[in-house]
Amino acid sequence: MKIFKYIRQKPFSINYDENYTILDLASLFLQTNNDSTIVVKDEKPIYIITNTDLINFFLQKDEALNIKEIIKKYPKHLIVIKQNSDVYDAYKQMRGASIEHLIVVDNNGKLIGEVYQKDLVMKFVEFALKDELTGLNNARFLDTIIQRYNGTKTNIGVIFIDIDDFKHFNDTFGHKVGDEVIQFVADKIKESIREVDFGFRYGGDEFVIMIFEQPKEIVLKIAKRIFDKITKSINDKYGKVGISVGISMYPQDNKDLEQVITLADKELYIAKNTGKGKIESVD
Repeated sequence: MKIFKYIRQKPFSINYDENYTILDLASLFLQTNNDSTIVVKDEKPIYIITNTDLINFFLQKDEALNIKEIIKKYPKHLIVIKQNSDVYDAYKQMRGASIEHLIVVDNNGKLIGEVYQKDLVMKFVEFALKDELTGLNNARFLDTIIQRYNGTKTNIGVIFIDIDDFKHFNDTFGHKVGDEVIQFVADKIKESIREVDFGFRYGGDEFVIMIFEQPKEIVLKIAKRIFDKITKSINDKYGKVGISVGISMYPQDNKDLEQVITLADKELYIAKNTGKGKIESVD
């Protein structure tokens, strides 16, 4: 993962040659609601002044000093990272230096923006719980949801989906098209469920959907909607996509949510073994 995706553009900066005093800078901080500024020379960052620095300057009665004088009196090593660096390298640098944000420069050393540790932490959490290809939740997050709702009285409809003859797409068109087919199915799932529901890429070409606090007839309607959106679409590149679907309900079909998912999986394979392109549900 490259750092350029997470850069906050246009950080607050001032030119080294501008005759700002610390008092001027404090006023600018208040006006712009910033907590730091980067000092640049010939568009290249050479120094950073934070809120903590300002407090120190005032305590030392240095508020009348200008930027050049401050840099001379309080030299510091400026930590920067290039825009094509890895996210994990940026995070390690910030942790190692105990800083909350990191200056990003281009290959010529010119200022581009900043990355913030809190942004990267949120992305790491997202990567841990999201499937990178589809943007759906991953199997790790499914385990978390199972633990969260198992043993509760929450009504959950489980829809288990598998792409029919998926190997055909990979063998005929290549893995890139295979990935596109998986993304296509994932997009139709995302279009068809509410924000309170969950869609998961279970693994390979399998998907699990959890529909919350809806009766079985509504869960069946949602499954049919997804089925129709996928199977009635024709793509110029890979043609038609077929899916098989299994449905079960928690806690009606079993009081163990993990077993309910297993039941939906079994219904899915009944659909596959009896002709594919079907929706089956626990009676």
